[in-house]
Amino acid sequence: MLFLTGEFLFGATGLRAATLSATKASIDPSKIITKENLLGDRRFVLKGWKGDLNQTRITDLAGNDIANYLVPKSENGVMTLAQPTRPFIIKSKTPALVTLVEQADTVLPGGLVVAPSPGPNASGAASAVWFRLVCSLSPRPAPWNEGETEYVTQMKFAVNATAGSPPSVTLPAPVTVSLEFDGMVAKNVPDFTITQAGLEHQKTVELRFRPSTSQPKLKVRSTISDSDVAIEALPHLELRPDRKEFLGFGLETLPITVAQVNPDGEPSTVTAPTAVDIQVQGAARRDGNDVVIPAGVARAEFRLRSAGLGKAVVRAMVGALGASTGVTAKFPLGPLIAALLGGAIGGWSRRWLKGARKRTAMRHVVEGVVVGAVAFVAGVLGVGYLNLPAAVAATEAGAFLSGVLCGFVGVTIITAITGRMKVGGD
Repeated sequence: MLFLTGEFLFGATGLRAATLSATKASIDPSKIITKENLLGDRRFVLKGWKGDLNQTRITDLAGNDIANYLVPKSENGVMTLAQPTRPFIIKSKTPALVTLVEQADTVLPGGLVVAPSPGPNASGAASAVWFRLVCSLSPRPAPWNEGETEYVTQMKFAVNATAGSPPSVTLPAPVTVSLEFDGMVAKNVPDFTITQAGLEHQKTVELRFRPSTSQPKLKVRSTISDSDVAIEALPHLELRPDRKEFLGFGLETLPITVAQVNPDGEPSTVTAPTAVDIQVQGAARRDGNDVVIPAGVARAEFRLRSAGLGKAVVRAMVGALGASTGVTAKFPLGPLIAALLGGAIGGWSRRWLKGARKRTAMRHVVEGVVVGAVAFVAGVLGVGYLNLPAAVAATEAGAFLSGVLCGFVGVTIITAITGRMKVGGD
């Protein structure tokens, strides 16, 4: 058993050694910088880098830390380095928060550097060439897509070389970019690679997101730059109907709230009274006066009254912000049947009163049905004598209750009136 275990350990050790050797063999030697790749004691000024030297990471293209070879120093506010013969990457150890600039690409901190080539007599007068990752957002701030209930915009990435760089200097290695999200819920974006510098090689990705904090950030991680890019988004409007269906033929009104909302979902209060332009198309119309969001508030309410049957589309505009919603005016079948049934029962119950004639029971049922229908319409319009709220009168239970009571009382009144008419006629 001990012999087998030792043999196993020896085999595992040999396997690890073989794997390590294969890994080293797969690394391109041209990407590695050693002391032998330095131009003697020559140093050069790295223009364009303003980071803290203690928070700066310098690696070769294989990812090896080479700060001990290049010996960076801060001299008179600029960084000087030992001059290598191969490109290297310099970036901050901690990702910086970047705010996008207006009407231009934003240069992200860090980059890939091609050290200056020695000039005549090894003077090294030429400047280093930077390859930097740049990005832009369009449209910016990101607009709200109402149909998909999320913010949608496009972000473009490219690698730019230092202005005036020699055409012969090309991007030494492809740049891989990975995007992560902080403070927002978003659809995943696959990693992508930029193979050459220049606008013609830029990559465009679509961002679909909903912020969960007041300052959402896009975490841009790449082989030459690590940054947190602040993403701006516009406030948006929301139309919130109390429900999606209400009674047609003008029998019911529907309360709708219009709210101005910040990207993270919090209310966006207005500083002054703000008028809301309401447009209605279809089987409804707006009730009441003009809609205004009061100062210090983020919302206002208005009512929509049905007009016939079918769908209605409501649109609201506050400046450049807009929202829409759809509602349906439906036939009041359920409440109407409940009201007619209640009226019939109320009229039928008249037969048990003292002195009532049983042969008139069916007539009372018909009268109760008519009274129940009238009571239902009156109730949902808010003029019923029972003082039921219109919202309650429009339900099956409320319609049935008003039908029973009004049917009974209504038939009693009709009977009394017809009895007096007969006496008067005699």
